[in-house]
Amino acid sequence: MLCNGCFRIAQAYEGSGSAVKTYLGCLPCVIRQALEAAVRATTDETQHEEVLRKATFAVSSFPLDQPSPVMIGAIHKIVRDVTGQDDPYREAKEICNRNAMSLYPQMKTLIRQSQDPIETALRLAIAGNVIDFVVDPDADRSNIMMAVEDALGADIDLLTINNFRRAANDAQEILYLGDNAGEIVFDRLLIEELPRGKISYAVKGRPIVNDVTMPDADYCGMTHIVNVISNGSRLPGTVLPYCSDSFRNRFWKADLVISKGQGNYESLEATEKNIFFLFKAKCNVIKTHLGREIGSLILLDNGLLP
Repeated sequence: MLCNGCFRIAQAYEGSGSAVKTYLGCLPCVIRQALEAAVRATTDETQHEEVLRKATFAVSSFPLDQPSPVMIGAIHKIVRDVTGQDDPYREAKEICNRNAMSLYPQMKTLIRQSQDPIETALRLAIAGNVIDFVVDPDADRSNIMMAVEDALGADIDLLTINNFRRAANDAQEILYLGDNAGEIVFDRLLIEELPRGKISYAVKGRPIVNDVTMPDADYCGMTHIVNVISNGSRLPGTVLPYCSDSFRNRFWKADLVISKGQGNYESLEATEKNIFFLFKAKCNVIKTHLGREIGSLILLDNGLLP
């Protein structure tokens, strides 16, 4: 039997038919995340044990036809309920934002001096997806510049890049779905090369793991260049049934959605909407699902673009 929080999330998502399912390989990762978040939240080992036991029970009974962001959201609710800590990743997110902002001038120069600023900014935006505490708890100390160098020379289909460029120019209203703190700085670099007057940038309604929220958008300057909106949700990814009515209206109204990060891909992959997905392949689930090696830079659309 599911815990109440898990049951409500699963029930809300039932029948949405818009996401990658949860694979068996996701389960140990989710359990690891639960313990890692608990350790960040408190030094009380009895609470660590309580989180781990409750998370293990919840994961063991969670329906696998749901996408993993749904399960992750329920597990982090357990962490909050047990520890009383609303945002265990707050300090780490602040560090990551500062580190990424310190790289902003250098990245801006790279873009300005490149032969194709949009392509370069697009590559950097995907490279920024390396900033992810879920995959790497030490991501705030990662060698981001190495990821940048790899991204500049990575194999990305030029036709897809040109399709992205055309879609952004043709769209009347663009919704850009943010992913992680720190990474938002790389989103800003890309947005500054696009027709930003028609772009809205979406953040999470409340803290969840290291996902970007309104304070991150304000600190990193995103609120100064585009309209920043909340999706009203406290789940990773973009789980539409748990987003606010106003956000869902904005989502369906947009001509083009730019979806950043693997969690957004997992929760929106089969949604019938014009979407470009930008992320790095981070686990065997995506390797199996897309046939792309871990670490690959991924830019793809969902086949619905005109």
